[in-house]
Amino acid sequence: MTQSIRVLTIAIMLLLFCSTTEAAPGQQNPTLQSVSQQSLQSVAPSAPTISLPAGKVVIDPAKHLMITNLDVVEDPVRTNPNAGRRATWTFKHLMENMAGENDPAEFTLRWLEYWETDQVVNGQVSPARPDIAELIIDPWVDASYHGQLDLRLAPFKLLAIVNRMDLRVHDSRSVTTAGEGRFIFGVLDPDGMPLPFTVIFEYELLAENMRELRDWAHQWYRLGRYSLGSRGYNRALARITRRFTDAGQAPDKINGNPINQIRTNELAIGPSWELREFVLDRDTGMLAQYTVAQTPDTIALNGTPQLARLINANEAALLDGTFVLPAAWLGPGSIAGPFLPSDFPDFAKRTFTVNPFGGPFVNIPWSAANINNNEARHAFALNTCNGCHRDETNTEFLQVDFPRQHNLPESLGNEAELAAFLTGGEAVDPVDHETVTEFNDLKRRAEGLKDLLEHIQREGITNLPLEPHVPRFVH
Repeated sequence: MTQSIRVLTIAIMLLLFCSTTEAAPGQQNPTLQSVSQQSLQSVAPSAPTISLPAGKVVIDPAKHLMITNLDVVEDPVRTNPNAGRRATWTFKHLMENMAGENDPAEFTLRWLEYWETDQVVNGQVSPARPDIAELIIDPWVDASYHGQLDLRLAPFKLLAIVNRMDLRVHDSRSVTTAGEGRFIFGVLDPDGMPLPFTVIFEYELLAENMRELRDWAHQWYRLGRYSLGSRGYNRALARITRRFTDAGQAPDKINGNPINQIRTNELAIGPSWELREFVLDRDTGMLAQYTVAQTPDTIALNGTPQLARLINANEAALLDGTFVLPAAWLGPGSIAGPFLPSDFPDFAKRTFTVNPFGGPFVNIPWSAANINNNEARHAFALNTCNGCHRDETNTEFLQVDFPRQHNLPESLGNEAELAAFLTGGEAVDPVDHETVTEFNDLKRRAEGLKDLLEHIQREGITNLPLEPHVPRFVH
């Protein structure tokens, strides 16, 4: 089966599957607000000390955690790449501030070219997905001038701005980080239409003490004072985002930028859903492909005795959430299926669970014969890229996606679609086909931020929470 036919077949099957589920209601196409001259001023990033009045802490995920409101992600200035330095929520701004001394256009092109050829990462091969040239690189170069990418024409559409303070790390004595702030973009084809491809910029919220941790928490929480998408809200949000996106905000990190990693999730340029991760290279300051978090090579390990031994030997750590996959096991990417038997060189010898998907395609969750505890298997799989994005959460693949009904290329028309893993849903275990797990990750994140804010209200910044906070879920 040729790659193009395979991708088309999978897309049709997903479309048929999606049509049986009612899409979440979206919002009407927004009317762009008039913008005062004051709101057009470039907002200087700062870290103000903010005090919250005593009272009940109420977290609104749409304002505080997962921001998809169209008046935000289609802000007429901050998302307009022709608005110069004021366009602080554009792909262009983020890449220019990440590139350091490198030319931003060259910095971006070299990143995209990683898909054109096989890459060796951690001693393992990440196969090329050369369709990126025809679908993304070449049309972008052709639309630009002098053979250099014009970042104003970047085919990346902002879908969400995300607060991930649930990824903060601290114990009763010290603070390591306040978590992450993220930008999620969807990729567009040459006609400005959605591709099954998202890119996530994941920045560190730098904090070394309780005062700095408090300031991040208070800044995010104070967004609740404003109407979602109003000029005041967007201005306050921009002050937050520029603290973690702009050059010079992290002097001790590569290129002085707080970026931790860029992750990509796509089916657009290859035969199966795939996730990759990129970090800044310390020597060149350029983006380089890196191993994917907590995830081995699916093709090499799934369904093998080695996987069973790995899970059995670490059962206790998997069940209490402290398991960390040894670096030697980390894969160069994460293939998430749907699979064909021919994807595995020794399919008949593998002992994984095979679930029908449609036609010749199958879903294959992380599994193998002789795993002692299916709960430990689930814990292992859920914290992998492909497990979280497919079988273990009953997700089609993308946790944040283009709306199914949109007005592109002019506008999204509706807010980004969020998977039930985020908003609330159930998943049947893909191996025992009986156990039902409930998910509502935005609720989990909201409860964690509420707990932190309430502790700060009671204790101030003198005492850290007695219970250490280390994220058990990395994605």
